[in-house]
Amino acid sequence: MTPTDIPLQQLRQTAAYAYTDVRQSSGSSSRGISAELDGDQGNEYAAELTADEGITVLERKLGLWSGMAIVVGSIIGSGIFSSPALILESVGSVGMSMMVWVIGAIVSLCGCAAYMELGTMLPRSGGEKEYLDVAFPKPRALLPFVFCLSIIAISFPSGLAADAVVTGVYFVYSASGKPASGHSEWTQRAIGLAVVVVCGLLHGLCSRTAIRIQNLLTVVKVLLLVLIVCVGTVGLANGLHSPRSNSFDSAFHGTSRNAHSYVSALFKVFFSYSGYTSLNYSIDELRNPVRNLPRAAMGGLVATTVLYILSNVAFFVVLSPEAIRGANTAVAGVFFTTAFSATWGQRIIPAFIGLAAFGNVLCATFSASRVIFEAAREGYLPFAQYLGSVNHRFQAPIYALTVSTVLSAAFIVGPPPGEAYDFLIDIGGYPSWVFYGLSVVGLLIMRRTHRDLARPFRTWVSANVLTIATALFMCIVPFVKPEGAATSIPYWAAPLAATLFIAASIPMWYIQIVIRLGLDRSHYALKTQSLEGIK
Repeated sequence: MTPTDIPLQQLRQTAAYAYTDVRQSSGSSSRGISAELDGDQGNEYAAELTADEGITVLERKLGLWSGMAIVVGSIIGSGIFSSPALILESVGSVGMSMMVWVIGAIVSLCGCAAYMELGTMLPRSGGEKEYLDVAFPKPRALLPFVFCLSIIAISFPSGLAADAVVTGVYFVYSASGKPASGHSEWTQRAIGLAVVVVCGLLHGLCSRTAIRIQNLLTVVKVLLLVLIVCVGTVGLANGLHSPRSNSFDSAFHGTSRNAHSYVSALFKVFFSYSGYTSLNYSIDELRNPVRNLPRAAMGGLVATTVLYILSNVAFFVVLSPEAIRGANTAVAGVFFTTAFSATWGQRIIPAFIGLAAFGNVLCATFSASRVIFEAAREGYLPFAQYLGSVNHRFQAPIYALTVSTVLSAAFIVGPPPGEAYDFLIDIGGYPSWVFYGLSVVGLLIMRRTHRDLARPFRTWVSANVLTIATALFMCIVPFVKPEGAATSIPYWAAPLAATLFIAASIPMWYIQIVIRLGLDRSHYALKTQSLEGIK
């Protein structure tokens, strides 16, 4: 009997249905949703999946606006406040810097559209893990396993570390009244370490308080960007005490012709736009996901894109290219120092930007711990009895949070001084693009192999091709030697480290899945056997 043969009322009385899905016919690994339901019935059926495995019911408490707030809060992090100077340094000119931000927006919108089709077609939490599992069922769970290890060990902790370091940069700026220089870099890292530990403790010991802080800091981040845009508008009308810069005169003078420079810039732009897939990881908690997922994700990304483009214009209106380059990762602080008095620009505003970056660490800590928690419960990780457990006193996955915090701390202290922020973005972005590309390839494959899957949202093939082409570009060109002076970290270090880790994940998959039978001994598999025994 398939899920569509069972009345919805009966589905409410058992959790065993959560394991009878499209994956069984393809020999794939984990949980999912029937392909044969659409419309209101499909939404109702998707809602029933929250009764997962008969133990934990995930309440569908997120509506359209709360979902959009999560997307906006996940996207706006340290990138827009810290990377414009690094992007300008990479591409060489103001005009090309703006073009890179626009290109990043277009590619992100195409990628978002692909993920909306995937998310409404397979409305289950898990993101790429779920999509790769259906699109590439053989070898069993290979790509989902490699994805989980890569995002757990590289992408999430490196992104957390980058945001935590930027939090330290702006707190040091606020305390000293000037951009942090080289001698205080370890002070920034020490603050970053404290930030990831505090975020882990908040989510572990008082998760409700952590969520309230997240919501408040999301508002702070949006208001900061709106303030930047307003200041830029006033500057454009020569309303500031400082004269308007001439950044847009000869806008493309000095444009770089080196492909590696554009990859470095695009990694930073895409890092700034990343977060539009956040609802795909927690779709089980979204009400009416087939309708609200595309609206919330697209709406949040479009709103953020407008703020990002206008904020970059504002930076170049108020600051000269030389001033932006000199600001390094504290460009927003220098922007407000130039526009306002020293007290506001050097003390107050940098503190709020630091809090905004802290909010992103808080959001990402929650997501990272849930990915570890779910991966352990599905059998992808060792020590699943700990990593997949919930502390009953605090109602939080304490062990998963601990692992996430330790990994993030390692990325904060690991890179050598000088270019830590660049390295963290590059190493975290590389595996992300590998699996972005594979997921969109899988989307095209499923249009042929799973024609019966309902697709309430369908994107253009051309948009998918653009996303795949961008992924190939972002995965190949980092290995091309760049022009210019050597850096303290070799250009090939980040992509090579990420590639070696992905390759090393394959024997780990063989040990965990094939030899140790991780999927068959997982929490979900054992619970299914127990439920079938009761039936």
